[in-house]
Amino acid sequence: MPLSPTALTAPAQSIDLLLDARWTMAYAAGVPDDRPELYATDDTRRPGGVVVHPLLPVAAEWQLITSMRATGTGLDPGETRRGIHVGHDLVLAAPIAAGTQVHLSARTVAVGRRRAGATQTVEFTATSAGSVLWRTRMTSLYLGVELEGDPVTDSTPWPDAPAATPAGAADVPAVASETSSVRTVDAHVYSECARIWNPIHTDVVAARLAGLRSPILHGTATLARSVSIASRLTGVPLDAIRRVTASFSGQVELGSSFDVRVLGVDRSTVWFDAVLPDGTMALRDASFTFAT
Repeated sequence: MPLSPTALTAPAQSIDLLLDARWTMAYAAGVPDDRPELYATDDTRRPGGVVVHPLLPVAAEWQLITSMRATGTGLDPGETRRGIHVGHDLVLAAPIAAGTQVHLSARTVAVGRRRAGATQTVEFTATSAGSVLWRTRMTSLYLGVELEGDPVTDSTPWPDAPAATPAGAADVPAVASETSSVRTVDAHVYSECARIWNPIHTDVVAARLAGLRSPILHGTATLARSVSIASRLTGVPLDAIRRVTASFSGQVELGSSFDVRVLGVDRSTVWFDAVLPDGTMALRDASFTFAT
């Protein structure tokens, strides 16, 4: 069945969530990032409480993703399983505080066409007490699925993304790098800590039904690790990060590794990527901006 542009007219869906400290600390552990400020230690007895990892919104958003994929698209369950995460753009209004009650809504804002299949972009908006906490645009590619009609994009304004690389250069050498090793159990750990339960990451049968050779690490886990590593390498505090953008271009197999490379830093932006051992890019056009 084709992906239909009528997805843009489907009603927004929403849920209410409590981002309790147990969840925020578990998410950090699942990344994994062991900096003490992310946990309830003696070092974090301060008015702001524990620091929340800036990629935590992906965990909250997962609670809506499954129903969004099945609403207004016309896709059957088999086609829905072939959806892969290809683009992410998260804008944070301020650091997230553990214990915040969040109202999270989601709606489709674009459908498109690529050689490999049809794309759908979903926009998430999280509010608390009437104020926006974060907004995300997440793009999924449905492999082998056709788009019915022409591509459509909602006219709602969205902030321009940072340049893909420092000074727009096409090939930038790394200024710092670190290798991240992926254990065979890491997808299970991230699934439980993030509360992102997608069987393609933990079940061989489900992964193969989706066209994968074997289970892979979540794309959001790859991105969260990369943000953590790049922030350490550049000295940018996690709670200073205000925007994270990335394109997912390669699959990280369990039991493998990838190199996080910092490509450049200026007064408000860090550019980075993630490269697999064979040279394939796992993340490209990746950056985060930060408050100073």
